[in-house]
Amino acid sequence: MIEVADAPLRLPHAVVPHGQVPGDEGHSITPVGQGANDDELGPPDEDALRKMFDESRDVTDKARKEQQTDQDYYDGPAQLNSEVRRILEMRRQPAIFDNRIAPAIDGILGVIEGAKVDPRGFPRNPQDQGAADICTKTLRYAADVARWQQTKLECAEDYLKQGLTAAICEWDGKTIRVEQIRWETFFYDPKSRKADFSDAKYKGIAKWMYEDEVRKGYERAAKLGDLCTVHDNAIDNTWDDRPTDGIRWVDKRRNRVLVVEMYYQHAGEWLRCVFCGAGWLEHSKSPYVKVGTGETRCPIEAQSFKVDRQNNRYGPIRNMRPMQDEVNARRSRGLHLLNARQVQNTDITAPPVDAESVRQEMARADGVVPTGWAAVPTSDMASGNLAMLAEAKDSLSRMVPVALAQDLREGSAASGRARQVAQQAGLTQFGRGFGRLEDFEERIYEQMWLTAQQFWTEPMYVRVTDDPRAPSFLQINIPQMAPALVQQPDGSMAVGEQQVGTQNAIAEMDMDIIIGTSPDSVALEQEVFEALMGLVQKGVDVFSPQFELLIEMSPLPDKTRVLERLKAFRDQVQQQQAQAQQAAQAAQERAQQIGEATAMASIEKTNADTALITAKAQGQQVDNEVSALHALYHPGDETAA
Repeated sequence: MIEVADAPLRLPHAVVPHGQVPGDEGHSITPVGQGANDDELGPPDEDALRKMFDESRDVTDKARKEQQTDQDYYDGPAQLNSEVRRILEMRRQPAIFDNRIAPAIDGILGVIEGAKVDPRGFPRNPQDQGAADICTKTLRYAADVARWQQTKLECAEDYLKQGLTAAICEWDGKTIRVEQIRWETFFYDPKSRKADFSDAKYKGIAKWMYEDEVRKGYERAAKLGDLCTVHDNAIDNTWDDRPTDGIRWVDKRRNRVLVVEMYYQHAGEWLRCVFCGAGWLEHSKSPYVKVGTGETRCPIEAQSFKVDRQNNRYGPIRNMRPMQDEVNARRSRGLHLLNARQVQNTDITAPPVDAESVRQEMARADGVVPTGWAAVPTSDMASGNLAMLAEAKDSLSRMVPVALAQDLREGSAASGRARQVAQQAGLTQFGRGFGRLEDFEERIYEQMWLTAQQFWTEPMYVRVTDDPRAPSFLQINIPQMAPALVQQPDGSMAVGEQQVGTQNAIAEMDMDIIIGTSPDSVALEQEVFEALMGLVQKGVDVFSPQFELLIEMSPLPDKTRVLERLKAFRDQVQQQQAQAQQAAQAAQERAQQIGEATAMASIEKTNADTALITAKAQGQQVDNEVSALHALYHPGDETAA
């Protein structure tokens, strides 16, 4: 199926939020330049490119029709097609269906939605050890801006329903975007055998667009003449999501053309070409490269659930369909046997009665059985059919990954850890599929990192926490300046500054991207919290290395953030304690100084008093000596004395 863009085409570097364009689902083909073409490459081989796309469309036709049927089985009513309904009506059986596929797929999507993915960067070289944290925080910021978690769930739906999903990581001139490519618009090299399409020679997007929008978005469209006067081969219905009477490359009734954006390998390079039936619109090397090597890369990542011997991609619904058909058929048959009766004529001498009248009377709750007629017991048929129905349901339920968890919920109240173990056990048979979806997500994160390295070259701030009460930011690509002689416009030299390096330059970091997934269980978090609080009440220091080790070993979904907040709080407490200790020490020193000064003053006062007393004593002694001398030399002179 080809999607339709029923709104103005996005111009180069125009940011359009996901879901804004009505009638346009998934990725829109965005021009990167007005009629851009790399002169070094020359014009593309249009016939070869159209043949590549036609080959993909023709070879995958059968697989796409099967994928449409898988979607119908998920939706439910289409499980009973018109032919089946006609047969049931002829047999007078109720046309009912018991959709057990949708709950199974929704259960898996619920597990995926409840999981928290934590991307991390690991250095490849020893000199990049300190950059791992910068890479991790940059990736989280890029994923938040691109709203990857929402896009991931949309990709997971296609992955589980049709067994095929794809996404493209692009730079729009301001931010990094990751958009889903719906399975109907995605095409690929049909000779690719690997589930991750790593051996595909080309991948791309094909969408129906109105001719005037193509002319508005691509300058070279004016050179192609009438875009709707091209080939007139019949189109297959899997690529025809909107028009029902279109042809392969044009829809004359609605004046639309099929526009193809293809990334393909040629001479060791990834090239990009946008073309329609009338000719090419843009052609150049892929604008996305690996920093350091300059190697071009394809921004499209795709993943399939399973691949059969004919390279057809399919999902888990494919193996559920036979059991779902049996459940529907046996339930309809069982209900028919319970509501209907077989009768026979037991007395040939009884008055003749029309068999249809007997059938109607036997079907009524208050019917009167004519003489000579009796009901034939069919309890063995009903019980046998119901037994087979139960077995079919059991077989289908074993394909449901949440069966064990459901059984546990129906029992006694279980702990969060027990629920987690049961859920993991129920997902065992889907382990390979989950592993491939995780690998797909890891490659998307790697695309984000490569795109950030290529285009985030200016100084900027990266938000590293989502707590609105304590926002934290990290600056990357910080220019390092040093004094230098700078030539002025008049030719003279003056002292100025020039850049001598860059701090936190992400383009220079060589990283491996690893993701870790953990279930988001409320009961499990509550149990972990209660256990940690019990340790605190027993006297365990929350700032001790042992407590941090317990948090790292716990199954908390976001323990990295918990450890970061604990570390920040510990640093804050330690800083406050250091400040309080410094204040106490300063006060103690002041008190000591005051005590020493008081003691010194007291000593000085005592010395002064002693000196005064000594001086007075000496003065009195002098006076006595003077009086004695006067009396000796002037006897009888009392006045002089």
